Amino acid sequence: MISNSVVLSRQYRFLAAALVAALGLAFSLTAMGQSGVPAAPPRGLSATGAPIVGGVLASAPAHDPAALASANWAKMAGGGNGNNATHQGVTLHGHWVIDVRNPDGTLAQHRDFENSLEADGQGFLVGLMSGYMIPGDYMLVIGAASGTSACTATYQFCGIVHNLNTYPALGYCSVYYCTGSSLSYAYNFGTGFAGPYSMVLAGSITANQTGTIGEVFSLISTCANIGFSTTVNPSSIETISPATCVTQTSPEPWYGPLTQAILASPVAVTSGQIIQVTVTFTFS
Repeated sequence: MISNSVVLSRQYRFLAAALVAALGLAFSLTAMGQSGVPAAPPRGLSATGAPIVGGVLASAPAHDPAALASANWAKMAGGGNGNNATHQGVTLHGHWVIDVRNPDGTLAQHRDFENSLEADGQGFLVGLMSGYMIPGDYMLVIGAASGTSACTATYQFCGIVHNLNTYPALGYCSVYYCTGSSLSYAYNFGTGFAGPYSMVLAGSITANQTGTIGEVFSLISTCANIGFSTTVNPSSIETISPATCVTQTSPEPWYGPLTQAILASPVAVTSGQIIQVTVTFTFS
């Protein structure tokens, strides 16, 4: 299940809303990659070349939710707001559309599908919800689930980035093919902040080899009161602004996959074709 300036305050507001959705997510957690890649990948990549982040946020202590949940359920069941059917959980959807176009602009292939929340993505959402993390920039990654990708690089992944000089691009584009890519953002709050709400990431890249697309990721960069660590978690409120976080390189921000999907059948791409990707995040 689950675009060149950044509207940062809106970005923060979207993510804060997304965090609430994390409380009732119904996502599957998956992690797949490629074979035959270097044995010692850089930080931020798994041994398969798939993006990772090494830190895991500690679980916060529970606040005795049983009594509160019981009281809320009794209120709804007893009449309450009369709409308990809509209080069965919250879902964050990530809808992907991939259009492959020939150099003359004609459509060669169209594919749409849903994604799932990554395990590290849950940690980022908890960090943003708690204020321990501040949102930075984004990136989309597409590659082959097996075999040859549509992009040639150390790892066969195409990186669609907003800015090559910010994370996550700084962490991945030395080993992913990001040349000529572009990523834009759109934020939708509805009239009078009444919805429908959505965030849209959209971008494109030109394939530089013939291959397939079978695995995709959305990536996020976040800043915390400490730089990225594999052993120490953020432990207090982060005080910098989202504008500062977007360009922060030292200390190194926390960055990695937010969502991921494995396609049921790969998308065939020919070198020189244009890959257009749109990811729309919504709630239900």
